[in-house]
Amino acid sequence: MILALYGAGAMGREFKQIADESGAWSQAVFIDDHADTEELSGCPVCRFQQFRARYAPDQARFVVSIGEPKFRREAFERMTRAGYQGAVLVHSSAEISPDAEVGEGSVVCQGVFVGSLAKVGKNCYLSRNASVGHDAAVGDHTRLGVNAFVGGHTVIGTNAFIGAGALLRDRIRIGASSVVALGAAVFEDVPDCVTVIGNPARISGDGAQSAVYAPSKVLESAQKDAEAAAKSIPERYWEVFSGCFEGVDFNPVSFHYHDSGWDSLTHMTLISRLEEAFHVSFRGREAMRLKSYADGLRMVRSKLEQTDGGNGQ
Repeated sequence: MILALYGAGAMGREFKQIADESGAWSQAVFIDDHADTEELSGCPVCRFQQFRARYAPDQARFVVSIGEPKFRREAFERMTRAGYQGAVLVHSSAEISPDAEVGEGSVVCQGVFVGSLAKVGKNCYLSRNASVGHDAAVGDHTRLGVNAFVGGHTVIGTNAFIGAGALLRDRIRIGASSVVALGAAVFEDVPDCVTVIGNPARISGDGAQSAVYAPSKVLESAQKDAEAAAKSIPERYWEVFSGCFEGVDFNPVSFHYHDSGWDSLTHMTLISRLEEAFHVSFRGREAMRLKSYADGLRMVRSKLEQTDGGNGQ
């Protein structure tokens, strides 16, 4: 039986190593419509239509070697619509309870633990040393990062992204298409389509309904970080502040907390974006002291001076 790896990148190479170790596959083939090579790790790389022309559904099984949940789902559905069935790749060092379930198309990497009566859905990716507690459920197309921990009876929705080192308490629910950032500690339910960060975790933005992990996203983010670092503090502050009030006409000099367009949700969003942009933390009741544009700018400058992170511009 042939194993098709949908995605000719680093993840595909890693999945091939798991497949090679198992000795269960006669040949591996990479599928990638955008690859700039015809060979990877000694295996052919072909486009989707080329693959369909060469291999019938009864000749091959597949896994999706793409990290981005949104694209994982799209690739999985494309293959299943064409009649192909997902494989299950499990590293020999993984520990899966006999009464646990792992859905088709899923990949379980080195050191993973899946507890009793746990259910891992279709097309999931469990990275190294991830743990899924007893009676937990991981939704289809979800990715668990390295060392992620899912407590017992916790339910994760479809198309979610759980970052490396994230800790999910037992008996909570993580919504569909949501992102738990790396290292986050989650103690309460998380809604659909949001990103949560920190300890304790709090909402900081949209979830995995848009791309959160594609290489292009990483490069774009790095470029923006470099551009932001070259700007003065007021310029960066203005970008963050104005980004929270799109479509609202205001004068930042005279803008205050109770003006039109400002509410508690906007306030929380502004705080989280300022923390992210300047790598500072507003603790306790500090956030409530941010009652105007000028107040916020003074607070950010003060915090940066305390950490020697500001240039005073």
